[in-house]
This record gives sequence, C-alpha cells and structure tokens, in this order.
Amino acid sequence: MHKKTPLLVVLALVASALLAACGDNTATTAPATTAAATTAAATTAAATTAAATTAAATTAAATTAAATTAAATTAAATTPAATTAAGTTAAAGGATNLALQATLSPAPAGAPTGGTFTYVSLAGELAPVMHPYPSAADNSQSVAEADFLIWDGNMVEYDFTNLVWVLHYAKDMKVSSDGKTYTFTLRDGLKWSDGSDVTVADYQYAYDNAIKEDTANPDNNFVGLEDLKKIKLTTDASSKTLTFALDDVYATDLALSYISAVLPVPSKVWQGKPWYDATKNPEITKPTVTNGPYTFSGGDAKSQYTFKASSNWFRGKSIYDTIVFKPGSATTVVESVKTGQADYTSSFPPAQYAAAKQDPNLNVYDWSAVNGTYYSVDYNTRRAPLNDKAVRIAINYAIDRDNLIKLAQNGLGTPQYSFVNPQSPYYNKDVNQYKYNLDTAKKTLADAGYKLDGGKLMGKDGKQITLNVAFPTSSNPRKLIATYLQQQLGQLGMAVNVDGKEFNAFLDQVYSKYDFDISLGASGGGFPDPDSFKYYATSDGSQNDTGYGNKTLDDLFAQGAKETDPAKRKTIYDQAQKILSDDSPYFFLWSLNSFELFSKKVQGVQPGFKGSYHGFTNGDITRWYTQA
Repeated sequence: MHKKTPLLVVLALVASALLAACGDNTATTAPATTAAATTAAATTAAATTAAATTAAATTAAATTAAATTAAATTAAATTPAATTAAGTTAAAGGATNLALQATLSPAPAGAPTGGTFTYVSLAGELAPVMHPYPSAADNSQSVAEADFLIWDGNMVEYDFTNLVWVLHYAKDMKVSSDGKTYTFTLRDGLKWSDGSDVTVADYQYAYDNAIKEDTANPDNNFVGLEDLKKIKLTTDASSKTLTFALDDVYATDLALSYISAVLPVPSKVWQGKPWYDATKNPEITKPTVTNGPYTFSGGDAKSQYTFKASSNWFRGKSIYDTIVFKPGSATTVVESVKTGQADYTSSFPPAQYAAAKQDPNLNVYDWSAVNGTYYSVDYNTRRAPLNDKAVRIAINYAIDRDNLIKLAQNGLGTPQYSFVNPQSPYYNKDVNQYKYNLDTAKKTLADAGYKLDGGKLMGKDGKQITLNVAFPTSSNPRKLIATYLQQQLGQLGMAVNVDGKEFNAFLDQVYSKYDFDISLGASGGGFPDPDSFKYYATSDGSQNDTGYGNKTLDDLFAQGAKETDPAKRKTIYDQAQKILSDDSPYFFLWSLNSFELFSKKVQGVQPGFKGSYHGFTNGDITRWYTQA
C-alpha cells in the first residue's frame, strides 16, 4: 500500500512498505507511528511470513516499559502479555526502567574491521531524497534505508528481537500520573558527524518545522504528520530534557511510537533553508552533517550511493568503513551477490529461492516477522466504476489467491484476508474471505445492473469498462499479479491495461496524482499494531491511495489508539476489519515469506528477529563483518 514509513521516524523506521521480503522490496512502509520508527522500520517490508507472526511474537511488544500508568498500560501490545524483562515499570508518575539498548550481540573479539560492504537493492532506483521527515510522495523503503544509515536520535527505539521498547538517545524516561506527558533526559556525549553537540534545540527546531502547515511550509506532507500533531514538544537546555505532551491518553506503545517520530536535525546547518524544497536546500538530497552510524559521501539515485563510517556515532564506529548502495533488478540481485559484486540483498525473487538455498557461496536467512509484508489490490474509489462497491466485490471473487500465490510468489506466501495478519491476536476470523468464484463475480455484477454486450461488460456510461492497473516494474510478483488480473477480469468482460512504471514514478502516479483504477500495493513492516493501517484506511490518511472514507471507521481507529484494555481494543479492530472487508477499498492477497541473501563471507548476522529485516533494524548492519 504504500510508501511507507518515514524514516525517521523511521529512522528507525519508518514503513512501509514496504517490502523486502520475497522478491519485492519496493514496498512502501507505513509511516511513522510505527514504533518502529525507531528502527529501520522503513524496511517494512522486509519481509515476512504470515506463518511467522505468531501470536507470541506479537505479544511481548506490548507493555513494554512504558506502562507506568494505568492509562498507559500495554495496549499496543499485540497481546495482553505485558511486562517483559526489558521493560520494568515503576510507580505511576515515576521513572520507567527501560533497557539501555536493543539486545544484539556485538561482533566477536578479533573480528576483521574496515573494508567495504555493498548492498544491492531490488529497487530500480535508490532514494531520491534523504530527508529525516520524508513526505508521503518521497517515503519508500529506499529512503528509509538510506536515512537509517545517516540519521539517528529517537528517544526510544523498538527492539525487534524481544519486541519491547528500549532507551536510545535518552538515558531515562518519566511519565506523568495521567499518562499524557513523557519527559526524557538526553544522554551525554551525543555528537553530530562534524563533532559538534546534538542539543535539545536541534530537536525543537526539527519539530517546529516538521509540524508547520503555514505559508512558510505550505506543502507539508510529512508521512507521519498525523501522529506528530498528537504531541507538543518543549525542551529545556539547562537540564537537557525533552517533554512530550500528548493531546490524550494513548495505548503505551502507540504513545512511544508517536514520540519516536521526532528526530533532530543540525539546526545550525538547516537554519534559513526551506524544509522541503530540495532545489534551495541541498541538505535534503546530499546531507553534509548527520548523526547516524554513517555519513553520506556521494553518488546519485540511478548509479550508487556511498556512505562512510562516522567516528562520532554514539554507539562507536561501525565495523565497515564504507557501505555502498547499488540499485539492482529482479534479474541481477542474486547474480551480483554470487559473483562478489555485492555482499547482500534484502529482497530477491522467490523463483530464485530454492537455488540460492543450495548455493554453497550464499547464505539465505529465513525468519518469522511479526510485522509481515503483504500484497493488496487497491481500488481507486474516486472514479467510476470502482466507486461502485459491487464492482469491487465482483473483482474480489474473480481472484484465486491460492493459484496466484503459486504463480506470482512461487508458493512462498500465506493467504491474508485483512490488514491484520491471521496469526495476530487482533485478527477477526469472521471477515469475508471472498473465496474464488467466477459465477459469484458475474452474478454480483448482473445484480448491480451491469450488462454484457457482445462479451463486453458495459459501464453506466454505455462504454465497455476499462481499468488501468498500476504497479512498479521493479516488482516481478506485482507484474505477474497485474497480468493475472488482465486475464481474470477479461472473463468478466472488462478490458484491462497493465501499467508498469519505475518505482519513483509509480509512487508519484498513485500517491500524488491518484491516476489509476487499480494499484497493486505492498505494505508491512513497522510497529506490529493494527493502528498502523490508519494511514491507509482513514479518510485523511497520508497513504490512503484509494480515496475511501468512512466516518465510522475513522472513529474506530481513533478509539483503538486510545483504548488501553487489550480485549476492548480487539473488539474495536474487529469492527474496523469487518467494515473494510465489506466495503473493500482494499482486497488483501497474501503475506510474504521472509528471506534475505548474503555472501557466505559476511558474518555476524543474527537470525531470530521477530520483526523487520536484518540490515536496517536496531543497527544490525553496524555489527556485521567480512571473513575472507
């Protein structure tokens, strides 16, 4: 669905989306509320497998530390499970004890240091911008990945190994007795890449600009803006504290994810420059001062980007001196790793999975991610005939998920019937699955008054119904889905134009211009909570490419975010899933199995993550090394 997740918020994350796994890493990620924001969230997609999101996996997430107040209880947790060792809570209104960092093991003593690590991306082009607060039009996995390397600074981040929150740039956290105010103290010794101090003023400057919607910033379309509006940031330079006042009480994990949307920018460098105009602010495309594990060294989106290890990153210098990002394609990524031209790809075509697993020079890591990546058929309800629910429902019945998984995903996928994965405790098993039945599809159209004329299905305007199916050419699975739809809908008498575009052009067409009838979306990643889908489902959602709006649904998502009782949240999201299933602005297809490809020489990779993908989650890439 979408572009997904902002980096920075990403920065950790943030989205989307969407998707590395299984051969499609052009997914867009969900925006920043995703707690994941704290991590490369953006990598959303990274992969996943439905099977994988085991309820257990989604559980720990929950009450992580934040729970310091009743209001704050675990809600977001995907299960009532609640407190975990990493997040021990104190009395209401007091300080909450969070672990100081995610629980990844360091590289072993004596591991080789230095050298170059090359990542080849399945996306045809790399990030066009490197803004820590990407707009909805710019937000993509590629942007999130680049941002992860160069930007940092979330107060807390989400540990995707244990599914709990941990302190990141903050050394402590205090929560008010009413659960609405979170206060953090900045760690000592935090530096920008040029050696200057990261200050609370840098956070204030970034927040003040990211939230602007006035004449000074008329085009603000930050993908996480909706969540940013839920908080008011004030800072105190003398005590090095940042205070986030929420506009209401929210599920604890969601509150922390909203707070994680705020990252600093070097105010002394950005001061006086436009926030989003890259033509007048070169920091947006070629940042000179950053605070992540790497600094941007040069390159362009069509050839490659080079990043150099920063000696001022607060966790210490990364093992590799240089990281190179290169664009690839479905036909080149595996071969690039096999021949030594690259060391890693986060996504490769499922058709090449079996052979890669057997290759003695490669390592394929499989794991189960709770924040599964999934495909969907997105209907543009802004224009006929897809503004007619009957047409959308008929198309649903014309799609054979099981056969399509074999055709487009080489069988490496699990049917998904809602925006909530079937393995999640929030899943509503009673949603309509729209099991494949062409006769039902035809009857649905006939009952709605649509007639065939010489085998052509005629619209209400008297012309044959002709649909434009948009997809990114960098995604072979979505190309196959588009071709399949062309065939299946032809059996209903519809004409279908298959419209593939380079990824950035696809994003512009779908999320900026809304110039399509059907868009083939890929989404996932980020924080494993149903709240994340609000970006796509609510009337004013920043990633809502369908144009669908339903006040009842809007209200349900608002209620779900503020409900702190897991059982009551389940009831709320059950209703939301049923409404979306019945109205079908989206038709959910399947979640992708998760796997990544490495050269056998790359060591230090730690399988076992429950969410996101390895390279851009919790700084995993900074611990890898090459063993000759």
